[in-house]
Amino acid sequence: MLKEAALKLREAAISVVPIALFVIVIFALQYSFVMPSDMISVSTLITFLICLIFLVFGMATFSLGAEISMSKVGSYIGSSITKKQSIIFMIVIAFLLGVMITIAEPDLTVLGDLLSASINPWVLKVCIGVGVGFFLVIGLLRIIFQKSLKLWIIFFYFIVFALAAMLDGKNGEAILSISFDSGGVTTGPVTVPFLLTFGAGVAAVRGGKNSSSDSFGITGLCSIGPLITTMTLLLIMSNFVDFSTLKNSIEIDQAILDVLSSSCLDVLLAIAPLFIFFLVYELIFIKLSKRELLKIILGFIYTYIGLTIFLTAANAGLIPIGFALGNHLGDPIHAGEYSYLLIIIGLVIGIAVVLVEPGVHVLTEQVEEVSGGTISKKKMLITLCIGVAFAIVLEVVREVYGNFSIVYYYAPLYLICIILALIVPDIYVAIGFDSGGVASGTMSSCFVLPFIMGIASIAGDNSGFGVIGLISVMPVISIELLGLQSAISIKIRTKIVSKHVRETNDAQIIHM
Repeated sequence: MLKEAALKLREAAISVVPIALFVIVIFALQYSFVMPSDMISVSTLITFLICLIFLVFGMATFSLGAEISMSKVGSYIGSSITKKQSIIFMIVIAFLLGVMITIAEPDLTVLGDLLSASINPWVLKVCIGVGVGFFLVIGLLRIIFQKSLKLWIIFFYFIVFALAAMLDGKNGEAILSISFDSGGVTTGPVTVPFLLTFGAGVAAVRGGKNSSSDSFGITGLCSIGPLITTMTLLLIMSNFVDFSTLKNSIEIDQAILDVLSSSCLDVLLAIAPLFIFFLVYELIFIKLSKRELLKIILGFIYTYIGLTIFLTAANAGLIPIGFALGNHLGDPIHAGEYSYLLIIIGLVIGIAVVLVEPGVHVLTEQVEEVSGGTISKKKMLITLCIGVAFAIVLEVVREVYGNFSIVYYYAPLYLICIILALIVPDIYVAIGFDSGGVASGTMSSCFVLPFIMGIASIAGDNSGFGVIGLISVMPVISIELLGLQSAISIKIRTKIVSKHVRETNDAQIIHM
């Protein structure tokens, strides 16, 4: 246990180095002509660095807890409900799990707080939870009946854009941005370990030659549900709520004790239902040994402590400094003085966010294990960094150089996703959509979104929402392109080997 804890701590420390160096460099440059002055005060920097230290401990503790609790719970329940061979039982349990695991997601709490002026956070949580619940059921049935993930994705994104076609004007654009962000924040540090192992548990019991590849894709499917349910809810609410008036303001000076107490309560309310549900389900159906059960309970405690520390550090350190950076750099944008820096900063943030995101490491490790090292963790991380960095740059360009509708990004990007999905191997499509959901996790909610909101508060009429939706789609394209490159390489190697075999055999022919 101590060895595992030390390894998690080391990984977490290495992960936050890029974002720490980035902020320190920005702080130093503000005393030169390169950056605007008074962007980050000394006290803000000290608070940020202290929060970053706690962030490392929180991330390491959470990762350890998720590995011995959330991952095991997902695997045990996934295997158990499949063995029952009752479709009705599977549907009910999967739906309830989907709702509870989503409500437990801290990323959703962050987004709900940022939108609290327009919509009640708990209404948003339940709405998104229902979407995840429905699509967890669909993902479960897809694995059991071995249906093509590609066809499901094409069908449901057709529904998403059919609903989007009903939106118009500034209010419609705000609804679209919030809906896509809702889909993105769904898959964070709590849901990712659970959904990945849940899908793997169901696929393992079902068996078959494609059981390993079929375990992927369920996270990506669960990101689609909130798009539909949130867009539907906001369409109804738009009759009496104007979402286009969303304010780009974040409280920067928050007392750490207030943030800590709030985080303790939020995480407790979020995790408790899932914990109680598992204990009851385990007592009735699974009946683990006392040793294994105590280990999982200990994992839940670690998860609670880690998430509380992580969320407190993010709210007290990351959100305020992200907003402050965007706000100060966005101030002189119309004069064009620092617009080029925002592009560079967007690239750096994109890389840092992927490296620090807890869920990314959970996914990349499982992909490497299932693929037998064919899709390495290093290759996955590089691909995801490129995708997320490009997504943030796209949104910065939209805020800086033109207040055009974000639908001009979403429509062509998702069209590219679908076209590539029809070409590349199935496992890359599944991993791609899972990666999109994972990459748009806690760091996107706590740092990237406030950064873009800070720019939008000065630069133009946009709210800043929608960037998480972009972060969700770009890694999908990146992974699918990786799959395309892999498929082409295999074909070329096969052709070369086949040609070599034919030439060798031809030389052995004896002519009479």
